[in-house]
Amino acid sequence: MKKRFNACALVAAFVGALIVSASAWGVRPPDKGPGTGEDDPTTTSDYGDLFVLYRDADGLPIVTEDFCQQPLAAEPFEGCINIPGTEDCRIIPVDPETCAVPTEYGIHTQEVDFGRINEIRSPESVFDAQLEEVIVNLSTSGCVGLDPAGRPVYSSLTDLGVVSNTVDSPLQNLAMYRKLMLDGTLGDSVPLPVAPMTWKDMAAHALGAASDKTGKVTVDLFVYINQMLGLVEENANPALGKLCTTVKEEVMGEIRMVNKCVVDMRTFTYNRQTTYGPNPGSLPLPPYIPEDNPEHGTFEYLAVATTVPSLTFEIVQGPIVGAVPELIGDPVFMGTNVDAFAAASDDARGVIDFMHNWPVPGDYATEVSCDVGADLYYDVSISADSGLQVPVRMVAGTEGREGTLTVFNGGPADATGLVTLTAVDKDGEPFTGPLYRVVDGVPTEEVLFDSPEEFTLSEGRSASWTFFFSIDYQTTLYWTAVADAEFDVNLANNTVEETTIVTKSTGGGGH
Repeated sequence: MKKRFNACALVAAFVGALIVSASAWGVRPPDKGPGTGEDDPTTTSDYGDLFVLYRDADGLPIVTEDFCQQPLAAEPFEGCINIPGTEDCRIIPVDPETCAVPTEYGIHTQEVDFGRINEIRSPESVFDAQLEEVIVNLSTSGCVGLDPAGRPVYSSLTDLGVVSNTVDSPLQNLAMYRKLMLDGTLGDSVPLPVAPMTWKDMAAHALGAASDKTGKVTVDLFVYINQMLGLVEENANPALGKLCTTVKEEVMGEIRMVNKCVVDMRTFTYNRQTTYGPNPGSLPLPPYIPEDNPEHGTFEYLAVATTVPSLTFEIVQGPIVGAVPELIGDPVFMGTNVDAFAAASDDARGVIDFMHNWPVPGDYATEVSCDVGADLYYDVSISADSGLQVPVRMVAGTEGREGTLTVFNGGPADATGLVTLTAVDKDGEPFTGPLYRVVDGVPTEEVLFDSPEEFTLSEGRSASWTFFFSIDYQTTLYWTAVADAEFDVNLANNTVEETTIVTKSTGGGGH
């Protein structure tokens, strides 16, 4: 199905989209800090230069008899080593003592291109915040589906029609990938994945969405990303488990034996035709193009018309495997293990790249189908930074100090619930206060949090309780605040803990 439009009407939107798709994030060097310093097989190594390596089917490096990893060249060269069992001469020799690549062969190494995944070494708090936003958006929407590249789409029926958004932020997709690979889920409140997609498929698409649109997801990129995200560290337990081997390499200027681990992808399978072809369960899910009779494996894109003057564009609705270059060459690809995961991720990247290069202007895009309004859900939270404010230190036996507890409703619906605030001292004994309500800076005789306090909050509003308390003995108070509401979709931000150190009174008479 095709819809034609004169170029004059679409050129501004088309050029603007091309400019956006051509932009790239600045690239942060893909290195990481030093290892543990322990001379044992569990030492964490420097990442240093991240080269394409000779690997086995699981992604583990294949080492020499001296336990050295072996870089691969892009093509044969004088002095190369054949890959065993083949005439493919691309293994780069290394020094058996240091495992370093000799200077004369350095030009043949291939550094892994990380492209725009330059936020991969962000603090865990950054990933948590990005993931929280995704979870709230997905959990509070009326409908959740997958776009032609497998990215989550959240939609709701409103008075103005269906409003849809795609999780297209690379950092949010990286946060989803990390969470899925660690836990095999995004959380109980998120209705994903959409059958027949599995969480492993979702992880592959998320990695593709986080990658550089004009790059390529390879096995080496996959392995190094997992290392940088901490998925294969000694104390990490990814949902699929790990496979490890021991290698020799330089760590902090010393040659050491270190553990190299990869995520165990042996149970992963990928079928390109099942994912993108005209089959039940293929992307997008659920199908919504064409509008009158949705077909599996169909999407829409802008193209230059061939039967009319060249400055005319048309909207084409057709099969994904027949349009995206990465899929056209081998639309029936099937595979398993880490190679298949890299292929699935790269296919998602390729579909995204195509859609960014040939986007349908917003007013002409087919509307995602959804007949459910998002009016039953909300996200109640207590800020980890400022939701519970209590004195860090105070002196026993003094007149007392103030504290404040604040609950926020992120919507979209009104929220009704309860909030509790408790404290125990260092001996585990409950601190009974009392906690007196403060009004206009003056303590009253009304006691707060003797039982849970009720709240009713509209979207975007907060409620605060300011209280006054005193204590007459030296200890440490461990405070816990918990908000509870029936239709809260994100329980990860409902509890906050703080500490007050209570020191002994000096008895006065100070100088």
